Amino acid sequence: MEASHDLIELFGLQFNLRIIIMSLIVTVIMVVIAWLASRKISLVPNGWQNVGEMLVEMIQSMLRDSMGELGVKYTYFFGSLFLFILISNMLGLIPLLASPTRDVSVTLALAFLWLIWAQYIAIRENGIANYFKHFFQPVFFFMPIHLMEMLTRPLTLALRLFGNIFAGEILLEQLTMQFKLIVPSFWILMSILIGGIQAYIFTVLTVSYTGLSVSHEDHTEHSH
Repeated sequence: MEASHDLIELFGLQFNLRIIIMSLIVTVIMVVIAWLASRKISLVPNGWQNVGEMLVEMIQSMLRDSMGELGVKYTYFFGSLFLFILISNMLGLIPLLASPTRDVSVTLALAFLWLIWAQYIAIRENGIANYFKHFFQPVFFFMPIHLMEMLTRPLTLALRLFGNIFAGEILLEQLTMQFKLIVPSFWILMSILIGGIQAYIFTVLTVSYTGLSVSHEDHTEHSH
């Protein structure tokens, strides 16, 4: 649980100062990684450029699978989303630091940020008339189902990510108190793996859901 001194109140709302600071640290790390990957671009990638290109290729592969070539232009958004979650998940493994994604408000913010972005992409690619039209397909009475589905997707994404990271950090804290080295070290390795998988799953699902909202007919055919 978070210490009471980490909480501040502003305009009647409570904010976790520690999580805010951790999120800023993640942002700074992302900027540094981007700078390292792009400062000396060469035809034969090496070092951080190689890491950056691997990330871009992975995200573009996801986008092509779900949205075709038109999805490639959104690499920057989903690449940033993946990198933020990945670094956030790993931050809590460092002593005295915490993962921003252990806070459900952060994971909810990320999920609903994606939801807003997905609606923007759907309107941009399909047009506003077709965007609203899909809510009433195949018949008018399906509108509540489509709306519920649209809202439950980010909720399940946020809770899955929060639950895995929060539980992992709590378990690591307890193991560190009970054992000195062997068990905590093993769990740190497991947490690195879990953190990477959770960042990947979150990104894959958001890309897939975005693809469904952009091209319903195409994805229906592919699913068969």
